[in-house]
Amino acid sequence: MTEKIQGPLFSIVIPAYNEEKTISSCLDCAKKVKIDFDYEIIVVDNNSKDKTSQIAKDAGVKVFLETKQGVGAARKKGTQEATGFFILHIDADTHLPENYLEEVLKRFEKDSDLVCVGGQMFFYDAPLWKDIMRVFLHHALWFFAVIISRKSQGPMGNNMTFRKDVYDLTSGFDETLHFGEDMDISKKMSDFGKVKLDMSLKCPVSSRRYKINKSLFDYSMNFFKMSTKGELHKNELPPANEVVKKHFPKLKDIIHKNKKRD
Repeated sequence: MTEKIQGPLFSIVIPAYNEEKTISSCLDCAKKVKIDFDYEIIVVDNNSKDKTSQIAKDAGVKVFLETKQGVGAARKKGTQEATGFFILHIDADTHLPENYLEEVLKRFEKDSDLVCVGGQMFFYDAPLWKDIMRVFLHHALWFFAVIISRKSQGPMGNNMTFRKDVYDLTSGFDETLHFGEDMDISKKMSDFGKVKLDMSLKCPVSSRRYKINKSLFDYSMNFFKMSTKGELHKNELPPANEVVKKHFPKLKDIIHKNKKRD
């Protein structure tokens, strides 16, 4: 018999560095999601010099400090502190839809082999040309995620949900990475189950990070190399499929045990 897990079903983790202009609206959206389960919100302050940390504390969410600079280190810290069965990573400018957690849960319920899922991003603040660019960019991303990488890539850090028990079987987020940490963890988790970029799962994000410059080129090349070459699996645990079948609790039991009671 599967016991009730201790803690919330979902943890929403938000790494933040000098995000005082965006963190309030991000948290407002995260606090308005509707689901029949408990969830927590965690902000990881990555040495911000502005009021990011104080704004998050005033919003009543959990705040942790990560002194090692870089989004990889911040995501790793947030995941370590998270107590949820599912961990949702977003950025400090992501605006979660109210039904986002419900939609994510449906996908995990439908596919017991799913270990990590991300959705299609939509810009809420973009000019027309960026909206057009996003369509081509995201469909190219889907092609590489599904075809080229053999379904080991796709979810991005602006909306990525994974099972914590599967994450714990990997070496976790690479704290030395300043970008591409989402691709790295997707690759690691793909050894234990399905990783999916679900184009029907929609999530609004800011367009501010997507500029036609060297950073976009570097990110694209990083994704291309990860999709085509990948990395050696450094985990010394037993074969992934054996671990999953033997040790993982049934998801339907976890969900049933943790549903809120009126």
